[in-house]
Amino acid sequence: MSRDISAFEHMRPQLEARHPGGWVLFYRGAFVEAFADFETAASTAVERFDAGPYLIRQLGAARAVQLPGGMTFTPSHAVTSSRL
Repeated sequence: MSRDISAFEHMRPQLEARHPGGWVLFYRGAFVEAFADFETAASTAVERFDAGPYLIRQLGAARAVQLPGGMTFTPSHAVTSSRL
């Protein structure tokens, strides 16, 4: 997870310029994709990388949202094509 956080912090300025307010997904220290909403980012992460770990952050957010370790995301619908 520390590789994902470092990669996010390094890329944050350019990602915020290209995808303001978007959600980004990092896996194994690499940027994967930007999304319009959290649910699509999380659905894609689960679909592609199973249980993770992976990092999903909102660009431009004043503070990162931290979910408890025992919390699991369950997509309510299939991944849509509403990606940025």
